[in-house]
Amino acid sequence: MLYRTLHNNNLTAFILVPFIVLLFWVRVFLFEGVQPISFDGISMPLWEWLVRPVFGQSVFWSAAFSYLLAMMIAFSVNRVVGRYGLLGKQSVLPVLLYALLVSGFLAVQRLHVVWVFALFFILAVERIMGANQSTKKEIRSLDAAVLVGVGSLMYAKGLYLYPLLLVVMGVLRLLTIRTFIASLIGLLLPFLISAGYFFIIGTTQEFLLFIVLNLLSNTGQFSHNLASQIYLPLVGVLTLMGIINVFRYLPMQKIITRKHFRVIIWVIFLTSAVCLTPFFSLELAPVVAIGPSVVLTFWFDKMSHRVWREVMLWFLVGITVAAQFLL
Repeated sequence: MLYRTLHNNNLTAFILVPFIVLLFWVRVFLFEGVQPISFDGISMPLWEWLVRPVFGQSVFWSAAFSYLLAMMIAFSVNRVVGRYGLLGKQSVLPVLLYALLVSGFLAVQRLHVVWVFALFFILAVERIMGANQSTKKEIRSLDAAVLVGVGSLMYAKGLYLYPLLLVVMGVLRLLTIRTFIASLIGLLLPFLISAGYFFIIGTTQEFLLFIVLNLLSNTGQFSHNLASQIYLPLVGVLTLMGIINVFRYLPMQKIITRKHFRVIIWVIFLTSAVCLTPFFSLELAPVVAIGPSVVLTFWFDKMSHRVWREVMLWFLVGITVAAQFLL
């Protein structure tokens, strides 16, 4: 019944899904640790000025802000799915699936800088995906890169994901010298404006030092236990099955829809790959979960028997609940 209730866009589903997600966020509100912010270290100035003073002093407000960001990202993913025809019908199921994928680890659910970057990242991808229907492809490229640049002012390592934006442009046949230059200008623009401000107040070197330290910092690798060694491969296998299912149905899709699905698959592979480098760890989960939430929704939608749809959705809910208790 859960699948049938949420796999539509009626008012009941839109009201119900935030409350379901909130249940998975209860433990974040009850967190009793010393620091309300996880993966905390040397932060960019924009984070220190805008976020930490408001949300970094209280467990409740940091949990509330991380929940709000998660819902904004999840509904942005849902909007991408609906706007670009990645699903056979309108649905809020991508919202729930995204929330489930980021709810297994408490450290991921708690407030940290990647939540803010992930919101700007999905908005940038959405902006680029709509460029094929626009006559102003350079403007779209500029806008998307500006979003990544603004997000990187919070999370400097977001700059490492800029090449992924170029890959998306390449998949959509948008990557030309003009669009590349436009995107590069867009990426640098927020940093140039920020550098100008720091130059005026006489602390340019401090700003550049913050960028370098953030780019080279290591947040530390997650220490896995038996539960995480079971949970993560399960999620990986489910995602792989979703990708295989997408490829099965890809020839039946419109040409532009095929390109959009290829974008999602590239996002999955590349964001997962960067997690294997020393510069990233579990904190990137809000970005990594974007692609799998789309392909899993598509896979569930294409299952021939309703019973299997319910079973698979409840299975994902079950392993997420188990992960919350065991990880």
